[in-house]
Amino acid sequence: MTTWISRAIPDIRLSEAAFAARHRTLRVVLSLLFPALVGVAAFRPQIDVLLGQPHGGHANGIAVMWGMVVATGFCAAVATFVEKRRAGSLVVSLGLLLGSGALVHAGGGLTDLHFAFFVVLGLISLYQEWLTLLLSVALVAAHHMLVGLVIPGLVFSDPRAWEHPVFFALLHAGFVLAMCAVQLAYWRFIRRAQIEMHSMQEEAAAELRRREERYRALVQDSCDVINVVDRNGVLDSVSPAVQAVMGYHSYDLTGTNYYDLIHPDDVYALRAFHDSGQSEQRTEVRTRHADGSWHWHDVTMRDLTGQPAVGGIVISHRDVTERREFQDLLQHEAAHDVLTGLLNRGALLKALDRALAALPDNRRLAVLFIDLNDFKPINDTLGHEAGDNLLVAVATALQRSVLGSDSVGRMGGDEFAVVLGDITSEENAIAVAGRIQAALAEVVIIGGAALRCTASIGIGLTTPDCAGTDELLRRADTAMYQAKRAKGIGWAVYGDDQRVADPV
Repeated sequence: MTTWISRAIPDIRLSEAAFAARHRTLRVVLSLLFPALVGVAAFRPQIDVLLGQPHGGHANGIAVMWGMVVATGFCAAVATFVEKRRAGSLVVSLGLLLGSGALVHAGGGLTDLHFAFFVVLGLISLYQEWLTLLLSVALVAAHHMLVGLVIPGLVFSDPRAWEHPVFFALLHAGFVLAMCAVQLAYWRFIRRAQIEMHSMQEEAAAELRRREERYRALVQDSCDVINVVDRNGVLDSVSPAVQAVMGYHSYDLTGTNYYDLIHPDDVYALRAFHDSGQSEQRTEVRTRHADGSWHWHDVTMRDLTGQPAVGGIVISHRDVTERREFQDLLQHEAAHDVLTGLLNRGALLKALDRALAALPDNRRLAVLFIDLNDFKPINDTLGHEAGDNLLVAVATALQRSVLGSDSVGRMGGDEFAVVLGDITSEENAIAVAGRIQAALAEVVIIGGAALRCTASIGIGLTTPDCAGTDELLRRADTAMYQAKRAKGIGWAVYGDDQRVADPV
């Protein structure tokens, strides 16, 4: 029988916590039932009068009624001290059944009072202990059978039951047994639903674990550093990739301020994201590596503070230093002359445009156009390599002769130009031209040959009627040819035919 019931009702046993909670509730019900039964039993004569039943015929059952009331109180007292699970449920169940029988006896077997057994069996079923429930059903049937045979008036108010107590006892027991069967079916239904729900929860948990493991594997194997910071920039978590990318251990950075790793000039761009209200931002910043060097990183910030699973700002970044250096190299090559490293013609013109746009009212700007004298014979005689070396030497001399804020460029061939953006008069430009002539006059050893280089320099200056790039270049070029015509050496200022200087 035990095996059959186990198959019919698979694993209906409650957890210890659930059982303890229900057991406490049923103990309270039992403890309240006892004083209520004492009151009902004490006023039994009045109840008989109220129900219109003669109580004299029940006199032989008074002892039975009070015995069951006392037994109910005894069970209530004992249940307080019983700690074992099954024993405790049996004591409480027995007390509730005895109380139901006492209530039926106090009412002279009134049919309506028999519903107390159904209420009590419903309470006992809360234990989800099939053995306790079946014993309770057996006890109800035995009670109706035995007491119905000995003192039928205590159990059945119908006079017909007094003549056929066995039939009525079996009838009542049958309905009680049917209720028990319904309760067992209910347990089975509920348990199957619980099993299905538990299976769904396990599947969901397994899927979540798979996703977490996949995410963890992706994070650990990723070349990107993934950080989670709070609103103050404190690092809550750092992915293991930080060791390969930045040279730190993740546990060394956790709890520190993320912005301490960012270059001071780049911190503002990241901090501004907190107050921008944007959900995502991408930028490039310089980060400090464990060796103290600064590397360019491509940084993506996502605000996930509203997601309980994250609760912070996710910052992922990767090292893009090589790409930045390559881009810088391309930009440098696009703007500079390959041979001399000076600005090329296009970059110098842009520098001239910027200088004109930013020129203060009390300042002037000058363009020096420089053309080397007799460069072709040197190139033809000593070779192109010697000519290139001479051009490099000239570029070095030009850079030494101007201020760091001035722009120097190679216009092409043996022609150079200088933009002087911070002068107050043409005398400042003339002084620079003199320094250039002096620097070029120094002896240069090219291919074992000692060379002395000279140049013709044309000076074009801004005036109230001239401030454009093209006009300044034209004036400087015109002045350069003016210097060449004056014996092919020296310098000349545009518009002043009398001011042509001889070489140093």
